[in-house]
Amino acid sequence: MRHRPLGAALAVLLAAAAVTVSTADASAAATTTYTVSPNGQGSACTASNPCSLLTAQGKVRKATGSMSSDIAVVLKDGTYRLDKTLTFDAAQGDSATNGHTVTYEAAAGAHPVISGGEQVGGWKQGVDGVWTANVPAGTDTRQLYVDGVRANRASGSNPTGFSRTATGYTTSDATLAGWHNISDVEFVYNVSWTQVRCGVASVSGTTVTMKQPCFDNSSKKQYGVNIDQPSFVENAKELLNDPGEFYLDKPAHTLYYIPREGQDPRTADVEIPRLQTVVAGTGTVANPLRGLVLRGITVQYGGWTDPNSADGFSEVQANMHLTGPDAWEKQGSCDRFSKTDPGTCPYGNWTMTPGNVVFDHTDGLSLQGNTFQHLGAAGLQLGQYVHNSSVAGNVFTDISANGLEIGNGADANPGDLNVIPANNTIADNWVHHVAVEYTSGVGIFQGYARYDTITHNQVNDVPYSGISSNWGWGYNPNTRTAGNKITNNLVFDHLQQHIDGGGIYVVGEEGQSIDTGLLISGNVVRNGDGFGHSIYTDGGSHYITETGNAEFGNDTNSFGGSKEAANPYGDFVFTDNYYEHTTPDFPAGDPTNLTLANNHQVSYDGTGVPASLLANAGLEPQYQSLTAPPAGSAPKNLATGKPVQAQFLDSSTATLQPESQLSYATDGNPATYAQASGQFRWQLVVDLQQSQTLGYVTVGMPRPHFATDFHVDASADGSAWTTVGTVHGSWGTVPVDFATPITARYLRIVADKPDDWGQRGDQMAISEVGAFAPTNLAAGARIQDGTADLGSVKGLTTVTATECDGKPYSVATSTDGKTWTTVIADSRTAKLQAPVTARYLKFSGVKGSVQISGVTAYGPNDTALNKPAAALFIDDTQALMQPNSTPALGDDGDPNTWTQATQRYRWAYQVDLQQPQSIDVVSLLMPDDKFATRFHIDVSLDGSTFSTVARRVDSAGGITGVQLDQTVQARYIKVVADRPDDGGQTGGQMAVSELAVYGSR
Repeated sequence: MRHRPLGAALAVLLAAAAVTVSTADASAAATTTYTVSPNGQGSACTASNPCSLLTAQGKVRKATGSMSSDIAVVLKDGTYRLDKTLTFDAAQGDSATNGHTVTYEAAAGAHPVISGGEQVGGWKQGVDGVWTANVPAGTDTRQLYVDGVRANRASGSNPTGFSRTATGYTTSDATLAGWHNISDVEFVYNVSWTQVRCGVASVSGTTVTMKQPCFDNSSKKQYGVNIDQPSFVENAKELLNDPGEFYLDKPAHTLYYIPREGQDPRTADVEIPRLQTVVAGTGTVANPLRGLVLRGITVQYGGWTDPNSADGFSEVQANMHLTGPDAWEKQGSCDRFSKTDPGTCPYGNWTMTPGNVVFDHTDGLSLQGNTFQHLGAAGLQLGQYVHNSSVAGNVFTDISANGLEIGNGADANPGDLNVIPANNTIADNWVHHVAVEYTSGVGIFQGYARYDTITHNQVNDVPYSGISSNWGWGYNPNTRTAGNKITNNLVFDHLQQHIDGGGIYVVGEEGQSIDTGLLISGNVVRNGDGFGHSIYTDGGSHYITETGNAEFGNDTNSFGGSKEAANPYGDFVFTDNYYEHTTPDFPAGDPTNLTLANNHQVSYDGTGVPASLLANAGLEPQYQSLTAPPAGSAPKNLATGKPVQAQFLDSSTATLQPESQLSYATDGNPATYAQASGQFRWQLVVDLQQSQTLGYVTVGMPRPHFATDFHVDASADGSAWTTVGTVHGSWGTVPVDFATPITARYLRIVADKPDDWGQRGDQMAISEVGAFAPTNLAAGARIQDGTADLGSVKGLTTVTATECDGKPYSVATSTDGKTWTTVIADSRTAKLQAPVTARYLKFSGVKGSVQISGVTAYGPNDTALNKPAAALFIDDTQALMQPNSTPALGDDGDPNTWTQATQRYRWAYQVDLQQPQSIDVVSLLMPDDKFATRFHIDVSLDGSTFSTVARRVDSAGGITGVQLDQTVQARYIKVVADRPDDGGQTGGQMAVSELAVYGSR
């Protein structure tokens, strides 16, 4: 549920748009432009005198009837708060005419936000860390956002034992009977591929009566899966106990919130949604909304409260759900279960989760470079009669339900074929961390559609399927779906919370022949978690070509699906794919007319997949900035290009492997390495060519040639050596940190293990040696009257001064410049004994006055040391911890302590560096008997949008050092356990002894 401000990404998109406009100089020059701002007034609508958004829209509506050029409404920076839906209506004049376009776009360099939310202020601190704020009577919300980060509704495990009854439950005690506002409490059920939410109607003693029709619809349906015991309970004041949780007491008009570490609700931007539909566009069959373009705009803070009703959220699949009495028997059941007493048709015509941005009856709609975030329903819904749309370069994130929806489950065989969305292109969008509330949603949902293309999108970190295509399970005869294409997409980290789905999931009749069926080509599906298939042709799938795809690293079968009863299933052509598992999985019966040819088996890590296929899947080059975290500044490596010697332990010159060269160890290219031959134990000596002050070094070693144990020696002259660091059980790029800086010209890396055959690590090879100076945190400090101001509060491990007269001095520190603590009594005999936190340093003469001309202050090289940390489950709720374990134990600098979650194998460890840092190397120490064999590392600037920057698939206990491919700028670092994801696997459940982060500051 994460969002990163687009920043440079939007600039790239807008620049690209500007280039496109400039190629038609005459047209661009003739464009009519209106400029708006959030506080715009009057009717001039110029860059120097902008008007309001609605004023500009009124001008557009008057001008479209006789357009002779394009019209552009340019939005200046800021938040445009709406009190009603921003509606584009062909009947009101919002359509372009005469072949032109009407564009609403961000001004150059601006990031305008259209908001359906309202701020909540007046926060007051209460007991137990709980804050409260009053809200207007009638306020209802399922979401709360603090500084752009979604809060969690108060939730917890079942507070009592439950026994199912026809109308609800009986309980083992009367706990629930004493809860506040019991009719607002919600039971949540995670059942296979679904998540159901039903409210409590009442509690009397030990009898719980559930709201109807939700409970019947969820426990009696003839298809899908039914509920039994709740997985957890949500929206109860009694469950408000974790940082980041909130509760709305509707009768008392009061919000309760427990801040996360570092948050102050009084100064934070706290938002709740007040609109369901934030932006809408519509027309008619005869007069569709034409030529509308939205570019570079963020839409956020839309809500949806229907699941609070008696209908609840009785899901069947992909956020399609049942509503109304007897829906379990009648809604969308058609004549599948009874010919004499049928339900409504077509089969599968269930209620669709609405979008917070909705378009229908449009032609030529273009959505380019926008962001859809912090939304409580689906993100974007393209409905009936949407034709010839382009949705490209957008970001969909932190959305409660499906990210993007096209079509629905009703229009299988409409009388008017134009009802079905057609000829739409969904390209180069980043869809991630969606379905965060209704967790069986998908990244991109395509219902019945014709000749649509879903291409070059990146879909990642979704709880269920990545891309879901078509509907009806093949039970609807004469389905008019045809000609759709799913090509060149990258899907990963899907099936995070649910099972029986896929990276690409297909269901139902996809055409009338192979030629008019679905093409799935050029996609890469990797690193999915739950059971299902990487590419899944489920019940009733018919007429599908699957070619040139790659599937690997998934904890499921590469391809296959389930035949459903007597419905047609087959006419599949699966050729020229790269599968981890080349045998298809058809547990319910083989498809008819199956063609399998020229498919290739590849490794779990993707070895064997053509590089061109991997490079082509996902965002195209001009859009790749969307997913890239901001670039950081790499620390200067003092070893780069320096001379190297390879020696055996007796200091004799070592023989090198044939492909190896000494210079490879300091050439700046991690793909090359130096490796000795003939003896397992050898040493590499680097000459820095002059004496250097060093804070830490890094030693990079490739798989499978690495030393699990090694030590580092330092020398001033190359003759007398001192061991400055010892490492056990490691691989990767391992940092060797010096508690206090050292001074040396020569560094020596000595292999201690392997020292024989048959050991993990093979023979040591060194791909890159890094040598880095400590950062002087006092650089640029203002020194006056013996006091140095560092500019902000910093953690310090070493403090020294350059004194003009050479006299001894004492050092006192302060965070506020008022209260002082002496930390060094006499510079001749003492050093800083323990790390301190300070902004101000005061130097006083031990014997008379002292003149200070310069200050050197070093802090920890590991910027994660003792920073605020959190343990989170995959759904971003606070993880339950093992006894005596706390998140703080994972970055406390003590390798003998660790933090470890409980109850769920997959969890994440997150550290807040407290300010943006340039990050180059991340080191993870895990105990030998409690480790993740597979994990990935995500980074974020704002704690909302996270980007994956590294992945390891063969880790073990000990140190895994990760050199990032590129230095990034981030404030938050998150390590996510990918495996173990169940019991009985090597490593047990991940524990983190130490997460360390290195880079420049």
